[in-house]
Amino acid sequence: MCRVTAPTSRARGAADACPGVARPFSAVDGSIVRLRPAGLPVSVRALSGLLDVVAGQPDPTVLLTSRAALQLRGLPDPLTAETRAAVLATGLVPAPSHELVRNVVASPLSGLDGGGRCDVRPLTAALDDAVCAAPGLAHLGGRFLFALDDGRGDVIGGTFDLGFLATGPDRGVVLAGSQPGGWSVPLREAVRTVTALAEEFAERTKGSETAWHVDELADRLGPAPTCAISPPPQPDRPLGAVGEHAVVAVPLGLLRREHVDALWRVAETVRVTPWRSLVVEHGSRHLPALEAAGLATHAGSPWHRLHACTGLPGCSRSAIDTRALARDLAPLLPAGDFPVHVSGCERRCGKPAAAHVDVLSPPSLGAALDQIAAHSARESAHSTGSTEQEGSWT
Repeated sequence: MCRVTAPTSRARGAADACPGVARPFSAVDGSIVRLRPAGLPVSVRALSGLLDVVAGQPDPTVLLTSRAALQLRGLPDPLTAETRAAVLATGLVPAPSHELVRNVVASPLSGLDGGGRCDVRPLTAALDDAVCAAPGLAHLGGRFLFALDDGRGDVIGGTFDLGFLATGPDRGVVLAGSQPGGWSVPLREAVRTVTALAEEFAERTKGSETAWHVDELADRLGPAPTCAISPPPQPDRPLGAVGEHAVVAVPLGLLRREHVDALWRVAETVRVTPWRSLVVEHGSRHLPALEAAGLATHAGSPWHRLHACTGLPGCSRSAIDTRALARDLAPLLPAGDFPVHVSGCERRCGKPAAAHVDVLSPPSLGAALDQIAAHSARESAHSTGSTEQEGSWT
């Protein structure tokens, strides 16, 4: 199981700079602030409040990140007391001392669609409470990630530092990065086990910039494993109606006022997924209205698989306006199975962890389409070659 990074003990050139309200990141277009819902429901009122904070910007949006967080950019630099107070007023920073470490991804449909092997919603809330109640965990880096999977395999197959995979309604396995094996525990012991491992990591890396992730430790974390396990294959990510509920994708992960106004008429809370989409409980009957507001509600939508980094003008490293290109590309996107990610530079920020079409700094829309066509041709040739090779063994 490959997660996070390969083990290393390299020295880093700079401290962790993941942004928060107390520690904004200074970018070319102003301050960046990131808010972490910790896998818990987010009130639509809070989303509306965040849009009020950025209302004066030319393109006011709230970004959904690949870690199911919410990000604002273009804020005053330095961040003013008034802006900070407006963000805090949304209630999305319940534990200021631990705001940077509330990085939790959890199976977004758990307890709603009958999938998985248990309901991890109570576990998610309990983990957040436990992390925020542990003073030593305030020192975890802003990149340290917890993953809680209800057994369906939707989040445990991604990158994380400490995770839980349900193996039954009352039991599961705690995992640490890509360390082989894990610890089989009753569901009631999962939070205690995960928190203890996080405290061990925090103690071992205190004051150090050599390890931000479990896989960067020189020696394995925790006691000897008690079981061996492989994660289940990642399931398809539903879009649209899921029983009486709904999943809607947010184009480019940029939540706009018209989106939130439509959500306001449908639900009091939503769940943010790591795939730049939202779970709307009891929302299936409202899908036409949500689609009319610009949210993607079916798998055929290009926004189900088209992503882009920040690009110009927000990122000085980018060579192009990636989002403008993506908007032009959307109606022309060829059919395919792979996500398409437009990057403005070699860093490829925000790229999917899984196989995807890498569209790197195309100078024009035509060049972007050429890169996508070249990828499709390579995949087709690879598929044909694999089929011929398999046939030679029969």
